[in-house]
Amino acid sequence: MFRMFHRPRYLPPAVEHRGALHVDALFALFCFVTIWLGVAFGSPIRYLTYLIPVLGVAFAMAMGGIHMPDIYRPMLVLVVGGIATAPLATLWGWQDLYLVLIGIMPFCLGYRPRLTWWQVFWGFVIGTVLGLAVVQLFGRSPLEGGVQFNPLLSQSSFESPYGHAFGVLAVWAAVTRRWKHFLLALVLAILTLKRIAVIATVVCGLVYLMPRGLVDRVLRPWFMIPANVLLLSLAILYGLGYFDRWVYETFGTSSNHVSMGRRWLYHWPARDIVDSMPGLLFIGDGAGHVYQVLMQKAGYSGKYQLHSDLMKLLLEYGGLVFFLYFWFAYRFKSLAARMFWLYFNIIMLTDNALNYQYLVFVLGLCSMCARRELGDTEGMMSSLYTSNATVGAQLNRPPIRNANSP
Repeated sequence: MFRMFHRPRYLPPAVEHRGALHVDALFALFCFVTIWLGVAFGSPIRYLTYLIPVLGVAFAMAMGGIHMPDIYRPMLVLVVGGIATAPLATLWGWQDLYLVLIGIMPFCLGYRPRLTWWQVFWGFVIGTVLGLAVVQLFGRSPLEGGVQFNPLLSQSSFESPYGHAFGVLAVWAAVTRRWKHFLLALVLAILTLKRIAVIATVVCGLVYLMPRGLVDRVLRPWFMIPANVLLLSLAILYGLGYFDRWVYETFGTSSNHVSMGRRWLYHWPARDIVDSMPGLLFIGDGAGHVYQVLMQKAGYSGKYQLHSDLMKLLLEYGGLVFFLYFWFAYRFKSLAARMFWLYFNIIMLTDNALNYQYLVFVLGLCSMCARRELGDTEGMMSSLYTSNATVGAQLNRPPIRNANSP
């Protein structure tokens, strides 16, 4: 039977068996290794991650249940919204949804990670070094011509996708109030230079230094949904050219140059959003529609990313999914969970966070580890599906005791 976002309280707690083969932990380890290698080594190994949703569903059906961390509820809204508008979706849109599944499925067997901050940190550091070594050996070395580092032009010899992951680690350090760890993760986020990740890290750190009561009240749907609508509106106006004169008078260059091409990139999707109102407030034009707009109207060839998940979310899925997505992102009882979502939300402003399956995975991994450390695990894992046979077996199973049991 289906139980959406529900943790069955009638099941007895799991019994730990010494020497037992924990399929959930092994599957999570497989996912971690393949995602880690995919980020470090690139496309050839990254294709292994496409097995994750298939294997996850197969193991879940065999074990009689599908589970999901509560941190991924907004992602489930996105998947359900994509399925609901399936007739409108393109092949690229289905690929986007599959990337989301790659990010959220590693914990579908109910595994709760017990990693420490340092273990995850060194995993990311080694991944970054390996990635740079691969580029050094098989591609154009980022160190050719000396070390380069220019945050304004987004140039760094150490640039890596792990820049987003170090930002998530910094949030973990902030919510556990280990500020030296926070600064260390921030430094590495700066060196690996994903500018929006650095901005998101600094904002999250400053927010968590504010009075706890104020932060708890602000990081709620009543404030964050209008805030995202406002930021979305500004992005649309920017794409339509309303800030061109102000940018030129302030910075002495074009708005397209200042935004690294986003002014032109946003123009046609922004016009499409305006032209599709008010119907777009309820239903979008289907997953993958953004790519069609950029190809047919802006002249881009192939699948070109918009670099604005807020615009993508509204244009492809509609206002209803947009509202529910951020409603679930900020309705957690756990303040730590909302802080992690604040980080991801900021990344969504000018990047393609929804297509970064490794970032979605890291979001779940670090948030669960941080909440376990804080003792904030109530409702952290939800049951999406539990077979009747599994429920009956759990209820009728006699208690099993190990050697240390009284």
